[in-house]
Amino acid sequence: MFSSLLGRLPVHFGGEARFLASRIARLTLTSMAAYVIADRLVPNPQPLLAPLTALLVVQHSIYETIKSSIGRVAAVTSGVLLAVLFGHTVGFSWWSLGLTILAALLIGFALRLTDDLLEVPISAMLIFVLGASNTAGAADRILETLIGAATGLAAATLVPAVRVAPAQDALESLGTRMGGLIDDLAEALWRGVRPEDAQHWRTKAERLFDDIAHTDHALEAAERSVQLNPRALRVVDAGAALRNGVETLERFAVSLRGLARAVTDVAHLDERNRILDEPSLREPLAETMEAIREAVVTYARLARSDLERDAVPSDIEEQLAEAIATAQEQRDLFVDRLLGRLATDLRWPLYGEILMHLDRLIDDVRVEHRAEAREMWRRRQGPAKYLPERPARAVTRAGGMLRNAARAAADSAERNAAAADVGATPNRPRETGHSHHPPER
Repeated sequence: MFSSLLGRLPVHFGGEARFLASRIARLTLTSMAAYVIADRLVPNPQPLLAPLTALLVVQHSIYETIKSSIGRVAAVTSGVLLAVLFGHTVGFSWWSLGLTILAALLIGFALRLTDDLLEVPISAMLIFVLGASNTAGAADRILETLIGAATGLAAATLVPAVRVAPAQDALESLGTRMGGLIDDLAEALWRGVRPEDAQHWRTKAERLFDDIAHTDHALEAAERSVQLNPRALRVVDAGAALRNGVETLERFAVSLRGLARAVTDVAHLDERNRILDEPSLREPLAETMEAIREAVVTYARLARSDLERDAVPSDIEEQLAEAIATAQEQRDLFVDRLLGRLATDLRWPLYGEILMHLDRLIDDVRVEHRAEAREMWRRRQGPAKYLPERPARAVTRAGGMLRNAARAAADSAERNAAAADVGATPNRPRETGHSHHPPER
């Protein structure tokens, strides 16, 4: 019975379970290590703030852990110093407590401590409980926080998680689901589209966009997990590669929904104007849809296979190119036959919409688009390759300022050296006509 239950679980359940087990083990061991270190360095009998801080700062990725550690230390230090300042100047009372909380919140907002904002007033109030004049207790709280943050950062650096596989599975599953909807469209075209098919297609199309949202969450986790991660050097471009694949499939889903709506509109016409029911038009359109289904499923496989820096998925690219060529050939045949009928049909805009969506579906998953995007993300250099967008821009801007300053200093030194070579003394005031030395004879 247990084995049959496992057989009904999702394919990615094993990977998620392993990740959850490793995360629980990492959090537990990190907290224990933080307590042991703090117990040796801090004179408090139970330095529980250190393991608490370690629990809070250890995130899924190294970048998030660094960010959380900085925020946590800044929040605790600000709160402790604020409580000591108020305790030594105005003492403790109901109104000084209110002023302390107000000042702590203002400091938290000024430092942009979004996740650790409340830690500033909490730390201040805890110092008031210990006695604001007890500077040793305040110093111990800061030290415990530093120990916990350092232990959490060390754990995240030594045993970093790589969350690329769940995003790969979600992306391929998304392509398979899109292929399922296209199969339904092709089957309906072979037997003849009925008006009641519209609700079924609409429901499946809406589920596709729910799947895209789920895939996007997995993608965000993958992007964060490869940032500053030494274990992810071979897949450092995985975030950009998977993001390109998800965005492509999202555009594909929009066109697919439009095509399903247009085909349904044709099914609502009277029998005289439903020319798609004719075998000469229905067959090439259905075969076009089958080739597009093969193309999108193959594209999803391609989008998960070229993440490594030296990956060359030529076999999958050949399969995708063949599917695209077949789809284009059947589409051209459909157009040739359709144009002969539209000359006497006043509903050509509706059939033109079908052609527009077919062209978009074929163009979205072309091999050359993926190859061009691959070249772009592999050419990325510097902070943009390893950091999120905002920190990467800040680092790039700071680097540019430093380079400009160094260039200006070098130019100034070069000018001074050139002036010295010709016997001039730079930056020295010009002598006046009055001299303390007698003129030479």
